[in-house]
Amino acid sequence: MIALRFWEDLTEAQTAEVLGCSPGTVKSQAHHAPARRAQRVDPVPDLPDAAVGPLGYAYRRPCGRTPDCGAVEWRVVTRDGTTYRVPQAHVGTGDGPSVPVAISRDGHLLAYYSRAKQAHVVRDLVGGTAVTSPVKIGPERIGIGSMLALSDDGPYLIFDPKEGTKDPALLIDLRTGRTRQVNGAYEVVAIKDGIAELVRYRKTDLWRMPVTEGGRPVRFDGVFIMFSETAPDGRTVAAFEFPEHQKRMLTVLDARTGRTLRKVAVRGLPGAKGSGVVGTGLWRGASEVTIIFQHEGGTRLYGVDVGTGRARLLAEYSDPMSALALPGIATG
Repeated sequence: MIALRFWEDLTEAQTAEVLGCSPGTVKSQAHHAPARRAQRVDPVPDLPDAAVGPLGYAYRRPCGRTPDCGAVEWRVVTRDGTTYRVPQAHVGTGDGPSVPVAISRDGHLLAYYSRAKQAHVVRDLVGGTAVTSPVKIGPERIGIGSMLALSDDGPYLIFDPKEGTKDPALLIDLRTGRTRQVNGAYEVVAIKDGIAELVRYRKTDLWRMPVTEGGRPVRFDGVFIMFSETAPDGRTVAAFEFPEHQKRMLTVLDARTGRTLRKVAVRGLPGAKGSGVVGTGLWRGASEVTIIFQHEGGTRLYGVDVGTGRARLLAEYSDPMSALALPGIATG
């Protein structure tokens, strides 16, 4: 799933309340992977150095039943449906947190952390090239709730080392190696059009921060979670007010003034117990925003009309996974 800092702040009982299920059904999102790996018989090939085409998504395989969690790894799936293992992408250590990857909006670029290089690497999967960040980051800096976001065209990367602390995130210019600290109280949603979109939960603030610096936060009246990116109009965002997400009530907000524009009941989602919305995503036009929905059978992506609330199924991800990375959205 798309892991948001708000969710990771909740206890098991609170998470169960969010999803409307019993606490015993809630599993920890801190999936671990050891440095050593079991011998594989998996036919899925490794991601080659050559171009393979744009990505549709990436997912992290769960631990499975092996004692050493040797099956845990990142995999990518191209738009034409081809799956590759990404052994270069560090997933975590035996007793440490998971490590995220990020995909650019157009699916051309994949960013991941390389333990061997002690830095992030951005692969161009259409051009067949790779860029290694000049900024060295030790694996010990990657904590629980670490997040990663990649700009649309690839020059900028935001690495948030650990949730729930004042440790600042880093905005990295991959071309020059210049870095800029980002207030650790904020979580990155996306980077697009030269703007890093950052949210501080519980307050709740949205800060549209130019990558060159500047901008100022806008305060919303209420506690909102699961923020989308900004809509094509440059001023509208969608989020769920806590705890109205249990009722599947989407709120459309003005990102410039902080005003609530309207609330829309989302219709057309499965109603099975234990299922629920776990995130929002990109806009598919002026009136449709995507939401990520988790249920017993897997994860689904829906498009929601913010005028009528009608949801339509766009994609379904049935691979066994412990995390999902979608194009254009920060992953943690």
